[in-house]
Amino acid sequence: MDSEPEVTENEGKYLTFIYRKQNEESARVRTTGLAKTFKVRPATVTEKLQNLAKRDLLKYTPYRGIQLTKEGVAIAQRLLRKHRLLEVLLVQTLNYNIKNACYEASKLDHYASESFINEICQRYKHPRICPCNKTITHVRECGE
Repeated sequence: MDSEPEVTENEGKYLTFIYRKQNEESARVRTTGLAKTFKVRPATVTEKLQNLAKRDLLKYTPYRGIQLTKEGVAIAQRLLRKHRLLEVLLVQTLNYNIKNACYEASKLDHYASESFINEICQRYKHPRICPCNKTITHVRECGE
């Protein structure tokens, strides 16, 4: 049986957003940008970043920036893998359009078990790209 998620759904959204911006878009992540994205006050973002930093999931220096730690990157990659493989399932099996698949996957990704995601990955022969044309990270446990 899979273990419980190490982060809350909200924390996972912060980590995956930061990961996408930094690693897939080569963009800087700022507190004000996070506040706009998540529709919260900058002080709320600062508090969330400080809490994630206390848990060694990121390094946060006010007015300087945010950098995910190795553990933060691993969690973000795992959540993005789940999201992207759910998109594959929804598009290829249920004929969802890409936008709706992304929306539905974002509601499910945090809660899907690793074994379920690995089954999807194996069923679709370990896809490398999701319907949104983003890279799907592979894990040894999946059997590829």
